[in-house]
Amino acid sequence: MLDLGEQAHAGRVSDREPARYHEVAAKSLLRRSVMVDPFFLGRFGSNLYRGCEHGCLYCDGRAERYYVSGTFDRDIEVKSNALALAERELALMREPGFLFIGGGVCDAYQPAEARYALARGLLQLCRERRVPVHVLSKSALVDRDFDVLAAINQETRAVLSFSIALCDERQRALFEPGAAPLKERWRLLRRARQAGFGTAVMAMPLLPGLSDQPDQIDALLTRAAEAGVDFVCVGGLTLRPGRQKDGFFAVLAREYPDLLPGYQKLYRDDRSSGAPDPRYSDRLYRRCRELQDRHNLPGRMPQRLFHGLLPSYTELSVLLEHRGYERKETGGLNGRLARAGQAVGAWARARLARVRGKNAFREVESELSFLFRSQRLCEIPDLEAAAIPDVEELLRSI
Repeated sequence: MLDLGEQAHAGRVSDREPARYHEVAAKSLLRRSVMVDPFFLGRFGSNLYRGCEHGCLYCDGRAERYYVSGTFDRDIEVKSNALALAERELALMREPGFLFIGGGVCDAYQPAEARYALARGLLQLCRERRVPVHVLSKSALVDRDFDVLAAINQETRAVLSFSIALCDERQRALFEPGAAPLKERWRLLRRARQAGFGTAVMAMPLLPGLSDQPDQIDALLTRAAEAGVDFVCVGGLTLRPGRQKDGFFAVLAREYPDLLPGYQKLYRDDRSSGAPDPRYSDRLYRRCRELQDRHNLPGRMPQRLFHGLLPSYTELSVLLEHRGYERKETGGLNGRLARAGQAVGAWARARLARVRGKNAFREVESELSFLFRSQRLCEIPDLEAAAIPDVEELLRSI
């Protein structure tokens, strides 16, 4: 028998009109990030679909900037030529790095995947080309592909993350109506851990007044620790002005009218990023850090999960941001060590642009090594002198 939360989930999903799949021919598939982000470590990303049947009410993909046409959770564009594009584009990769499957304007394991199997095909290509992967989902369908993930993990690395920012199944059924029940996500995280994958919880977004209180965050981290995940990344709710913010506020007005005035105050500045009042964000992240420390849960991917799988300059850039995070430097991604990582990454991008050949990154690695050995790291533009001792120490670890 379904519990009340599951009944609510079943009712909400069945009440929605059937999804409409629109097969389209895409011009390209892989997104090459200018810098490897410190959370997912994806040098390359992919959106196999546009729009998402999970229908999460807070989804950033609903914002106008993503140009998703039709009804976001009912009109799903399927990139029918995705695997042909992926095969060609993976062959042109000039650097090693993780392929990130998830996020953006869709969940690769939304219900459409059961019919089209594009995510599975992409994983198989990654296995053939020995490309490590990081998969992020809210779907139990990823269970189908554990065999391919296991093969990838044996040869390079597979990391499986689940987005879990709620502990209340009734809230989950409201805000994530088409996603898997929470207990299914926890079950698959435990199974992935037993299979030897890297595992993580992306506690994004924590919802003000609904899942951001100390006891709620503590309960979520307790579950994560019990599941044995390797790390937990946290993030607050962003509401971009326009249809994303308007739609979310409409749900609050109907379901949680007492919270609406507080949200209106938090998001009154209508920042283009959708970020709330920075004073709230500072309080939230301090709270999360204290609880993560209490549970001994890292807030970034441990180096052992990616060491040797990235170019040395990229690993250095990531580790600098991670060290700044561990030291609780103020400014977040604008902190001193994070800026140092960005400086190294920008220098490497500029050098790589001038070198031809499939193994061009090796030349850039060699140049970084030369600067290190000859004590000329100060020649890297925008690398502050105060950060150089940390750069040198981390280069020794790499």
